[in-house]
Amino acid sequence: MQRTQVDGVPVLAIPEGDGLLVGAALRFGCGTRDETVRTLGVTHLVEALVMDRLKAADEADFGSSFDLDETRFHGYGTPEEVARFLEAVCRTLSDLPLDRMEHVAGRLDIECAAPVDGQIAEVLGARYGAHDLGLACHQGAEYRALTPEMVRAHAAAYFTRANAVLMVAGTVPPGLRLPLPDGARPARCAPRLLARHVWARRDLTGVALAYEVPVGSAAARIGHQILITRVERLVRDRLGISSAVETFKTARDPGSVERMLLLDAEEGREDAVAAALWGEAVRLARHAPTPEEVAAEVAWCQKVLVERPSVSAELDGAADCELYGVPYFDGASMVRALEAITPADVREAVERAVAGAVLVVPHGTLPVLTGLDGTRLGHTPVCEQWDVPPPRGEVHRRPLRARLGREEGGTDRIVRTPHSLVLCRDDWYHEYRFDEVVELERWGDARRAVARCGCLLELIPGAFQGMDGLIRTLDDAVPPARTRERA
Repeated sequence: MQRTQVDGVPVLAIPEGDGLLVGAALRFGCGTRDETVRTLGVTHLVEALVMDRLKAADEADFGSSFDLDETRFHGYGTPEEVARFLEAVCRTLSDLPLDRMEHVAGRLDIECAAPVDGQIAEVLGARYGAHDLGLACHQGAEYRALTPEMVRAHAAAYFTRANAVLMVAGTVPPGLRLPLPDGARPARCAPRLLARHVWARRDLTGVALAYEVPVGSAAARIGHQILITRVERLVRDRLGISSAVETFKTARDPGSVERMLLLDAEEGREDAVAAALWGEAVRLARHAPTPEEVAAEVAWCQKVLVERPSVSAELDGAADCELYGVPYFDGASMVRALEAITPADVREAVERAVAGAVLVVPHGTLPVLTGLDGTRLGHTPVCEQWDVPPPRGEVHRRPLRARLGREEGGTDRIVRTPHSLVLCRDDWYHEYRFDEVVELERWGDARRAVARCGCLLELIPGAFQGMDGLIRTLDDAVPPARTRERA
């Protein structure tokens, strides 16, 4: 791999081909996780404004993308074509066409693009709430709520030469220029977990297990593969469900990555699938796998690394090291680490992962599971509660017509305490503490509060008795800095 710099931007290149065509991707360390509830969508809007000016979004060989932690502009063509595209991207980022904001934002509101699949987003939301990686759960049609000031400030903070790296498959185009704005490398802290070693409910169609492992851990990688193999066999042979396990991985911080296993679950079988997934994870954390299991998965990983090495994967790994400070492990280093793994190493890696894991199940599911310590696995301490009575306070019920007419939600009530509003239903409640409201949106006479856990409390005039007083209480309790007007 060749390493150079162009206009202060690191350039990583792996020469291949005859030099007539080149592939390149200009990556920025900025994605949905670098936004806030208030600025959701601003990264995608910056990217879309650039492509709108270049009129290149519909050309198959030149385009852009965004996800949780990065934005990239990519092109494939002659060295001259690629150089022109990259230079145009950089110049546009230095002078965004904000006069096109209304048009572009309106189009994005219709498209509703998301950084990850909706099921993955729900799991991240359960794990992190309305913060960092959990913001993927809130991505939606809100682009027209952004202001030019938000877009300008975001671009100035993240779309700079200090937060960029260029990857090239082929020869670096001669005379290439990358005239990006100056700036400082953004500081990115590890995201806060809502809870560890618990289960949570979200809007899923299946069951998911999410956990963190150290970057480059060969033992954790093999443990992950063994768990997939065991769970697939279990749900097929014992439950009669022919469903493959889907996986997802993303960087969490410079020292760890977030891994996820997702299984589909037929309606009515969610508890059984949850028990299978969690049970196998705990079993592998308590008892080392067989040497044969380890050897089979090591052989599979070595085959991928040695026989099918990927230029793009090698460039991405080196670029992650440049952008985020993530340790870089080439294929040869990982193969050596795999060869030294023992079954005990795998068990210890899985035990550490399960100790910080969250099992996410669909709404309506009430799993009875055992944790690593042998006691019942607890539910996340945020969001829904049903095993203890709700806090005491002033009760606001639905209007009489709703209760008499047996309308849906007619038995719901809101309890006002000195520190919170508590939404109660027959079998559960959710407390929204004032000090944990990360954003209060004022929609005319209505209100929507976004809690730290990511859940929403909507207060609509007339929905509950004494609603005007509840809204005044919320307005008085949440500081102006966490409040904004919405159209």
